Amino acid sequence: MAGWDSVKRELLTFDDVVILPGLAPLDPSEVDVSSRVTRSIEVSIPLVSSPMDTVTEWRMATVLARLGSVGVIHRNMSLEEQVDNVRRVKNQSPSPWSEVPRVDESEPIENVELRLLETGAAAAAVFKGSKFRGVFVMAGHDTGFWGRKASALVQLLLLVKPLPTIDGEGRLRVGAAISPFDIDRARALEKAGADFLVTDVAHLHNREALSSLARLVKEVNIDVVAGNLGTKQGVLDTLAVAEEIAGLRMGISSGSICSTGEVTGASMPTLSAVMDAYEALKELGAEEKIPIIADGGIRNAGDAAKAIIAGASTVMVGRLLAGTDEAPAPKVSIGGSLYKPYRGMASRGAMERRYGVDRYTRKAKIVEEGVEGLVPYKGSAIEVLLEFVGGLQAALGYAGVASLREAWNASLARVTSQGVSEVRPHDVITR
Repeated sequence: MAGWDSVKRELLTFDDVVILPGLAPLDPSEVDVSSRVTRSIEVSIPLVSSPMDTVTEWRMATVLARLGSVGVIHRNMSLEEQVDNVRRVKNQSPSPWSEVPRVDESEPIENVELRLLETGAAAAAVFKGSKFRGVFVMAGHDTGFWGRKASALVQLLLLVKPLPTIDGEGRLRVGAAISPFDIDRARALEKAGADFLVTDVAHLHNREALSSLARLVKEVNIDVVAGNLGTKQGVLDTLAVAEEIAGLRMGISSGSICSTGEVTGASMPTLSAVMDAYEALKELGAEEKIPIIADGGIRNAGDAAKAIIAGASTVMVGRLLAGTDEAPAPKVSIGGSLYKPYRGMASRGAMERRYGVDRYTRKAKIVEEGVEGLVPYKGSAIEVLLEFVGGLQAALGYAGVASLREAWNASLARVTSQGVSEVRPHDVITR
């Protein structure tokens, strides 16, 4: 059989492995999770929002950059709209307290309300000196939402102390998705202030796509992240034609709304894709130079930690953030519960909205490789970030490392199918 040798290979998903515990050098809350998204862009929190039209526009990218992460503006819009989204992020205040102003308890209520009107927030974090005293919420606003958002912000800033992701001029950083074939859009986004570009191609390991990528990286003076890729050979071939690449986006068909594996039979689980990429970079002596972004199937901080131990520098998430207030899709009420729409960028609805020649238009493919659905409404993205960082620090603490960089020396181990069920809560009725 022609493909039998490759069939002998086993591919691993996040559920197939566990993190082996190691000797922890410090308390989990002290683990340094700072990393790099590209060769030149550092982040305090190793999370990147996916360029999907139900996840990342200027509002999501703004809150993430203010809190030490970064967002990638989707390209399922006109060039003018995408440029406007980038410019809006660059023009926002980088202060995390722009999300929920910090006030002193001695400040008159009238002054606090005036500040809230100026910022567009409906709540303030009240301090007495350096001590957090509580949350002030303006009358007529959702006290639950604003209370949780303000409390999460305070905890994140006081416990994790993330630095805003800013450029040399003190402006928030933001990425933008592009087709490798659209050099004009790439130039326009660079001119608008985008800090890095992410090629948004389902299967970049394609002669025409790689040829266009090679031209693209020479036409812009900002970092370009190449993706999506799945294999070691894909990484080697990409770097052979575009050695200037500043990052790798790894994973094919692992996302919760991606149906590529089902529709076409083609897939490369994110964990295995990251392992392949790390092996390729190590072979080239570039594992310390070119960051790997694990993209697809990241359900929680545990999955993120496994991807990082496998060699990733950051993780790209969609579903984790799609249910938040900052995601662009509207809230939907069903049976007394709130949800937000979430769809794959190769779903019918996304393709119908698509502009330009790219991987998803009918000109390129006649089959949908994504689905549309709903995810539970979660409140603010700040709450998601707080939970993500706490979980990631705990996971790396179990791994016995003091920093994300050290995590590459930690270990993963295979677990049996029976072991998978044992790892999760079992033999009880959960509430």
